[in-house]
Amino acid sequence: MKKLFAVTVLVALAVLSSASAFAGTYAMQKAGIRFTLPDSWQPADSRLGTMFVSPKGDMVAFFGEVDGEEGLDGAFAVVDEIVAEAMTDVEYEDAKETEINGIPAVTIDGAGKSDGEDAFVSVGVLNGKGDFLGLMVFFGEADAPENNEADVQALLGSLQAVK
Repeated sequence: MKKLFAVTVLVALAVLSSASAFAGTYAMQKAGIRFTLPDSWQPADSRLGTMFVSPKGDMVAFFGEVDGEEGLDGAFAVVDEIVAEAMTDVEYEDAKETEINGIPAVTIDGAGKSDGEDAFVSVGVLNGKGDFLGLMVFFGEADAPENNEADVQALLGSLQAVK
């Protein structure tokens, strides 16, 4: 998992614009999306932006934006670059079209290895009210989604499309 966290800090946020913070609420301004992070998660600043670490340190989440003109293919190409640095032997499920709080989204989940341990990646591409697409990417240990289910549900429940 050390490789997973190091790669997330050094690579992932270099490719994506970081979310800007204000009073516990964060925004992907170009994508027109706002969300609230549960108090139990810690924002961590790096020279590349802000990421969020779960209370147990078993999951990292980051949010970014990609030019909407590039569409889903461009968004997933960015994610593929990031995942290739953090994980090996990744197998993805089929992409699913959905809505999250009225925000059109495409989600895809995958599983693979990080430092020889089972790991997961979960990606959401959000079409908010801006000209860019919002990206949510979660990486972590295989059991992290279950360990952090309440927090992730609270975070997803807070997503809002804003102008």
